[in-house]
Amino acid sequence: MESIKVSKNINIFGKEVMVKNYYCSENCNPYEEKEKPLKIRLSITPTSFCGAACPFCVASGTTDKKDCLDTKKLKTVLTELHRKNVISGIGITGGEPFTDILLLNEIVEMIFDIFGLEIEISINTNGIGLHKLEQIKRYLFIHAIHISRHHYDDKLNRKYFGTVVPGEEELKEIVGKVKDKRLFVFNCLLLRDGIGSSGEIKNFLEFAGRVGVPKVGFITPMVINPYTEKNQVSYRELFDRKDPAFLFTNGYQDFGFCHCIDGVYATEDGRLIKIYGRETGCATAEYARGLVYTADNKLKTGYGRDAIVIYEEKQARGETRICFS
Repeated sequence: MESIKVSKNINIFGKEVMVKNYYCSENCNPYEEKEKPLKIRLSITPTSFCGAACPFCVASGTTDKKDCLDTKKLKTVLTELHRKNVISGIGITGGEPFTDILLLNEIVEMIFDIFGLEIEISINTNGIGLHKLEQIKRYLFIHAIHISRHHYDDKLNRKYFGTVVPGEEELKEIVGKVKDKRLFVFNCLLLRDGIGSSGEIKNFLEFAGRVGVPKVGFITPMVINPYTEKNQVSYRELFDRKDPAFLFTNGYQDFGFCHCIDGVYATEDGRLIKIYGRETGCATAEYARGLVYTADNKLKTGYGRDAIVIYEEKQARGETRICFS
């Protein structure tokens, strides 16, 4: 790995955890080693339950479960991670985090209470329950809410989810209530049967401009089943560098693990929308690229089957919390 050496350098709950200790290559420049103390991002899954049925979902086998994490156990883990000073930011994902708005608010409050208001928090959602956003007491301190949206047409978008998710007008109303629109980001999977051409990317960005969302991520889906194998398309194929409406700035590469690019798009009515493209490779790291706290109350070194369990406290019978659906 060139001159970069990855070694065991974080001790959490008595276990040595090997972590990424270098920055991604920016614009093809050499990889550089991170300063110490090394930090890593944490993902929290409040529940594995999700009311959608997306054909490209990596967690489709678990989304019918309604069990939610135990906040007392989560607090133990967060307190220790803060004491160790190893967390760079926290993403709340799922399942669908807005399934239980009371639980989501409790988790956000707990994170801010332990780490302070400067900690970067993001939430990933399919939009169901997003109208309850204001029930999160300190939502204005959240860094970003990533809304999964895979087509600008409401009917086609809902077809992907297999359920009713917020349409253009509802999203416009939700975004309109928030003073700082930078809170919102659209995440769009690039699919040949959907947003699968340069023209469709522009149509999606014009849609984002109408809604008032100032940032859009175009994601190449991972190949996990025949559907994604057939419909996957790379952002590199679709980003038109010759189109004057686009300005691409920085590109990043992380060996064979992933690559991405940043840029800006000018809508027809003069709005500037930040854009990024991202694609995850098939390479498997021998070290943790992020920590994950799952709904079954385990802290792991990732999502895959090979992830190491760092912390696990067995549930007592009858303790499991059931999410509201």
